[in-house]
Amino acid sequence: MAGKEAVAQCDVPIAILQNRIKAAKDPVETAKLQKDLDQLLEIRELIRQTVQQIVRLATDSEEQAERVLTTKLHLTQRENYSTAVEYFRVHCFDWHKQEYEYARHQLSAFVNLCEERVPLTRIKEVIDQVSEKLKK
Repeated sequence: MAGKEAVAQCDVPIAILQNRIKAAKDPVETAKLQKDLDQLLEIRELIRQTVQQIVRLATDSEEQAERVLTTKLHLTQRENYSTAVEYFRVHCFDWHKQEYEYARHQLSAFVNLCEERVPLTRIKEVIDQVSEKLKK
């Protein structure tokens, strides 16, 4: 693997598209691949912003929101976590669909929300509120 940079698993689809763009000889193919890459990056940003919005609306303060978004807590609240992430998957981004796989890489925020003892009812209400905006 000399000369090859390690790529985080969640970034593999981006790296593949970037390599295909570099290797493309046909300008039409290059344009299509660039469009695919732009769309993938746009979806990722939407997922990131949506998770941030859920966290900010579900927490009691900016400090708590920052903690939830930046720390890696150990999961002990498994039942609430499972319920919350399944609710997020169904109502926002179904990571079983290829274009939304990146959502799985944002789930630590839900671990942290549960560990911060944010009530599951509040998490679900916020997901409902945010998912309504996604549908528009």
